[in-house]
Amino acid sequence: MYLVEGSLAIIWLTILIFISRLFYKSETLHLISNRILLLLLGLISFGIVRRLSMDYLLNVYNINFPIGLIFSTSIFCILPILCYLYVKKTLYNDNTINSSDTIHIVVFIIFYVLFELPFKPDVSQLGTLSQDDIYWANYFNAKKLPNWLTISRNLLNIIYSFLTYRLLYKTFKVKTSHKAESLLKKIFNKFTHVKSSSKQIEHVRIWLYNFTHLKAILSVVTLFFSLKLITNDEVFYIGQHTTSGVISLLFLILILFLNKNKTILYNLPSFMNEDSLKREKIKKEIKTDEVYKYLINQIEKHELYLNDQFKLNWLANELEIKAEYISVTLIENNFDNFKMFSNYLKIKKAKELIKNGYLKNYNIEALAEASGFKATNTFYRLFKDDTGITPKMFSDNY
Repeated sequence: MYLVEGSLAIIWLTILIFISRLFYKSETLHLISNRILLLLLGLISFGIVRRLSMDYLLNVYNINFPIGLIFSTSIFCILPILCYLYVKKTLYNDNTINSSDTIHIVVFIIFYVLFELPFKPDVSQLGTLSQDDIYWANYFNAKKLPNWLTISRNLLNIIYSFLTYRLLYKTFKVKTSHKAESLLKKIFNKFTHVKSSSKQIEHVRIWLYNFTHLKAILSVVTLFFSLKLITNDEVFYIGQHTTSGVISLLFLILILFLNKNKTILYNLPSFMNEDSLKREKIKKEIKTDEVYKYLINQIEKHELYLNDQFKLNWLANELEIKAEYISVTLIENNFDNFKMFSNYLKIKKAKELIKNGYLKNYNIEALAEASGFKATNTFYRLFKDDTGITPKMFSDNY
């Protein structure tokens, strides 16, 4: 028994470490779906720490926590709601909280208040309570929840799992049936998605379905233990370590997958964007690395960035390359837009001039103009953002 508990503790601690790593690597997340996912991982971390702490106190100090304290965690009522909102925001690439979202928040608040209400035992039950039960009830709010509230929480899980599946089903196309097909085949087609020609959409579909499947499994497990709690008035200990082991392994696979595929965490919602799908199609038509090499070679060879007309459409006409090809190539090489690319080339030119001793004979204004900048203050700011130091300090280093 101690070996099993120790193994489970090691797995949960490993999960906690990898979740912490995801938080550390997350930096600034602009998409609300990513924030929701990190919030979910944070709540899972809280649950892991809480459970491990209880196990530690039980094994070291023989403090056996009552069922009420283990199962009445009000904050976890938000988990199914957050899972639904995460899927919704990812599918629609939505970065706002609208009126329909607030309804789900209100649902959570209602459940949170219900779980925090002081459900006190009846007068007839006081005589049957032990001193330990009275102690936990008075000082740690470890009340026994009414059966209707336990059932309601499970209904919340089931309803939101259904809503999530319904959202996924409506978003991705389903196979159409032909008259010649059997009735069984026609029914099966209604639940079978057509494989998309877009790899990005397939990534989104597979990830979100697996994510929802995991949440549905957890809902079933919660329902099972809740029913045992209601019928037997105790936790179903026989097989609980096996169940905990399976759940811990599922979470470990999830967290390892997220650590290895950070695109899921950071870029996945943008895959559903129309511009992103268009870029994906263009990437199949061209070799972006070859296009980028050609762009850099021609631009630097003829110093095209010094031309006042140096913009996307002008460059496309000069080099006889489609503007959308150039745009996709620049994005693939970590340039958010053409302006960012233009500034990169000009700052690079300024660095070369400084290294060749340009500032020994000319001032900053002349350097900015020679690099293709019209405004000196813009040049000064961008140069400092790029190098972390001023042009004068950069010059002194050479």
